[in-house]
Amino acid sequence: MQAEAVRGNRLTGFVSGLPPVAWILFVMVVVFSFASPNYFELRNISNIFIQSMPLMLVAFAQTIIVLTEGIDLSLGTQVSFVSVLWILLCQYGVPILAAAAITVAVSMGVGATNGLIIGKGKIPAFIATLGMQYVLYSTSLLLTAGASISFSDYLFQFVSETKLLFIPLPVWITAVMFCLTWVMLYKTRLGASVFALGGNPDAVTLAGVNANKSLIKIYGFAGLLTAVSGLIITCQLESAQPIVGSGWEFEAVAAALIGGTSFREGKGGIGGTILGVLLISTLKNGLNIARVPSLYQSAIIGTIILAAIIIDVMVRRRRNG
Repeated sequence: MQAEAVRGNRLTGFVSGLPPVAWILFVMVVVFSFASPNYFELRNISNIFIQSMPLMLVAFAQTIIVLTEGIDLSLGTQVSFVSVLWILLCQYGVPILAAAAITVAVSMGVGATNGLIIGKGKIPAFIATLGMQYVLYSTSLLLTAGASISFSDYLFQFVSETKLLFIPLPVWITAVMFCLTWVMLYKTRLGASVFALGGNPDAVTLAGVNANKSLIKIYGFAGLLTAVSGLIITCQLESAQPIVGSGWEFEAVAAALIGGTSFREGKGGIGGTILGVLLISTLKNGLNIARVPSLYQSAIIGTIILAAIIIDVMVRRRRNG
């Protein structure tokens, strides 16, 4: 009886300790399963995961930046720019893998530039990254004349269609980037500076850490995650679209906040962000399957996301007394 009581207490503690987003996600799945008998088909579940991976990577990038009490409004346009640059380099005869490497380097450079402007230039992150958003958006439109551009290669199909142990390759790639980000956050000095910049910026300087260099590295790392996101979405679409990532930066912020990351005090992490992205992706997928008119979808998604953030804040405040 005592052992059963201990197991019961552990289960109760586990359930009560789940973040609010987990319960909201569960409710969404139940609701949509009643709205469509085909919701739990393996193909649909697989589509949800595959379609959410590019946004997941952008959300990881946004999360580590939010942990520093910053924000990057250029992440969505970085995805579009990466897609455009990769295809253009391929069209000009650069080998596809070499073009991908160049594109990743350029994206990291864009991120590092944001960090340089914010750190050295003392420009608020909102303003600096908003300016970069406009620069990248205009550049992508100019390079493509506002139209999508295509390029055929076996690599695109390989990335988008290959499965390892029944799991799509984009999910494996995202898992690898999650592990890399987790190690960076929790096992390196750079990760410690991420949390310190959000929790107590003055302590970073007193500890002998160059905050400006840390910001350059952090935003550069965000550029790496965004570049991988852009490469994946390009493989999935087999084309480059100059507005493919439009608005993703805001969805990434929403996913981070829903997942429990705070704009203040450097609290949160990428684990909760996964649930936040899955909630957004599940919501979009469910509304489409339920055949809700697109005219109403944005309002519904916005309302549920706002409610999820409010519920998360209220629950966490209650748990913290």
